Amino acid sequence: MKYYILALAALLGLLLNMSFAGTNPQPDWSLAILLAIVLSKRSTWYWVLPLIGLHDYLLFWSVWVVFPYAAIAVVLLSYADTRLAPGQPQRWLALVLGCAPLLLAGVDIVSWLMTLTLCTWLWSFLSTRREKVYVEPA
Repeated sequence: MKYYILALAALLGLLLNMSFAGTNPQPDWSLAILLAIVLSKRSTWYWVLPLIGLHDYLLFWSVWVVFPYAAIAVVLLSYADTRLAPGQPQRWLALVLGCAPLLLAGVDIVSWLMTLTLCTWLWSFLSTRREKVYVEPA
């Protein structure tokens, strides 16, 4: 899947969050998409992290809400993948580490759980799409 399409979808999700923030509980669309991209393919961090910084700046008027935790999650994910081999436990830890600051920023628990659910689903979808491309038939 082309990742620039997902980046555009993240920007559209950012617009949705900014447009309908007070009406209904909704997931943080852009953060869920961007974290799912990083969790499915670790080498995309160099363009996903600036978009997470943009997400923070536009939604919270500061880049110090989710961005530092996402950067720490990417570094820990990279370190754990080289030491332990790529696996699920470090990705789950990175997911929670990337989404936990939303609770500290005042996002309600329903929106936070919806963000985790959306990110998990997208991460699974992107990972299976990537595996189908690289696995050769027996």
